Amino acid sequence: MKKNLLKSPIIYYFYKLLKIYRNKKPSLHFGEFGEDIFINRILKNINQGKYVDVGCYHPYKGSLTFELYKRGWNGVNIDVSKTSIDLFNMSRKKDINLNLAISNFDGETFYYENSPINQQNSLIQMNKLQKKIKIKCLTLDTVLNNKNLDGFDYLNIDVEGSELEVIKGFNLKRFNPKLITIENNDLTIDEYLKSEVCKILIENDYILVNKIGVTNFFMPSKLAYKISDLIKI
Repeated sequence: MKKNLLKSPIIYYFYKLLKIYRNKKPSLHFGEFGEDIFINRILKNINQGKYVDVGCYHPYKGSLTFELYKRGWNGVNIDVSKTSIDLFNMSRKKDINLNLAISNFDGETFYYENSPINQQNSLIQMNKLQKKIKIKCLTLDTVLNNKNLDGFDYLNIDVEGSELEVIKGFNLKRFNPKLITIENNDLTIDEYLKSEVCKILIENDYILVNKIGVTNFFMPSKLAYKISDLIKI
């Protein structure tokens, strides 16, 4: 029927106008490099999913989960900065927001603060001007068990150099999220494929499917091979 309607010059004219102006508005994103556009494309068929964001930083700025939250998702946000978590508690009330360090052990550790809310706050000391602060530390498995979270769809890890420790404290086979994004600031793809983080993910049947800016994207092999269908508009 559509083909027959488009045979009319008038209808075809307005059809062209619609196609031009409906797609003229630019895509909006919160991720620093627009990573959330790709994330939302992959996860578009899940209306009320669950995410875990380790190193969540800010509820909006640079967030790879806010668009999902707007779509009805909720989950767990974790950061070493109390100020970051205070902001999440104010603006992401459906989420569980935790002021913790995540590593490969349960106990206490220190993090190094540049300012109360800063993307470079880290468990790794970058310079002598940073403030050293004691903080409770848990594995990701412990957090998920404590919150009775048996499964979730998306994991983001952005912890300024401590990604390996986070992965070592996480049971990939048990939770098996559909998508994992991990920050990688320094390595090229060739080097990254040789890294311990990448090796652990590959051993657990994950495949590197994309890199946008400083973020690497992994999916279980059974989904990765369907990625062309998942990202269709």
